[in-house]
Amino acid sequence: MSKQKMELRPENVKQRFPSSLVPLVNGKALIAAAKKHNAMIMATNIRCRLPVAGIVLASMAAKAPVMYEIAKSEMSYTEFSPQSFVDFIVAENERLGNTDVPFAIHADHLTVKKMEDVEGVRSLMAQQLEAGFTSFAIDASHMENEKNLAATVDLARPIIQAGLNLEVELGEIGAKSGNAEGFTQPEEAKWFVGELDKQGIRPNLLAINNGSIHGTYFGTAHEGIQLDLTRRIWDAIQPWGVDIAQHGITGTSLDKISSFIEYGIRKGNVGTFWQNIAFGLAMNQNGNAVTTEKREYIKRPYRGISDALWQEMWAWAVETGNTGGEIKKANKPFAAQFNALPMACKERTTAQTYEEAIRLFEATHSIGLADSVWEML
Repeated sequence: MSKQKMELRPENVKQRFPSSLVPLVNGKALIAAAKKHNAMIMATNIRCRLPVAGIVLASMAAKAPVMYEIAKSEMSYTEFSPQSFVDFIVAENERLGNTDVPFAIHADHLTVKKMEDVEGVRSLMAQQLEAGFTSFAIDASHMENEKNLAATVDLARPIIQAGLNLEVELGEIGAKSGNAEGFTQPEEAKWFVGELDKQGIRPNLLAINNGSIHGTYFGTAHEGIQLDLTRRIWDAIQPWGVDIAQHGITGTSLDKISSFIEYGIRKGNVGTFWQNIAFGLAMNQNGNAVTTEKREYIKRPYRGISDALWQEMWAWAVETGNTGGEIKKANKPFAAQFNALPMACKERTTAQTYEEAIRLFEATHSIGLADSVWEML
């Protein structure tokens, strides 16, 4: 990265990494480039270190920008703090020689479930800004719309002042397939974004409840993202130029992901999928974990972590009540063992992650988007 490009990085990144050549940039530029070229940015939730090398290598090879993200909740069950998360993502990009393909680091789901949570989230956001995060998602969707608006306006001001990428959320994500109750509606999205704008808050992205869920689809549950509804919501918020952030993509076909772009979706979050790869779990063609009637996973001996470590993890999960979707909570107690795995386990995880990331970059039309990001900066 040239000195000229180094100067294009956000102020918080320049202060934190004054001599680094790693192209950690404002997430706003990634979204703007995707919008200009009718593409979508892949946002990867990182719960352990194992998948990151493959994603970095694929991003470099395809010249496809990435958002590396971690949710507030994920920091409670992973080894990462705001500072250590940024340090690791930057270090992996340095180690693998990425000096030209821009990426962002995104604070996913800064969740406010009640107004009393605002101060704690404000403190976390200050830590994240200092650590070098360049994109933020304020999620007060658990509350009624008026309180969501008030909390979002309050928390968004430092992000707006810093000029960084801002995502907001309306409608709590997680409605089950086929159940329209609780889905975000176009008229309330128009109201929400309009009221934010009146108070000087112009978000770049709106996350919505359109039928996706976080995590694994168990039993007869299946992916049910409502794209026609998504398009109506996107149309309703176009007076402000706001695009859609799609959460809960794990378990969605590549063909459907490719169509997201036509419905106003500019950012797509993929999280559990990378965990499935790291854990070596059997998956169907859409990346959803294959499970038994008892919601037990199937471990592939030639994928991810060692079989011995998986057996130890599953015994822990049964003993602690962290089976099913709660297997994600194994990421913290087993982090040291993940990081100390034999090279063969790490290499096969990197290889699989690389191939799957390339497929997602192709589906999101983000191949070669790197140069446009620099133009936007």
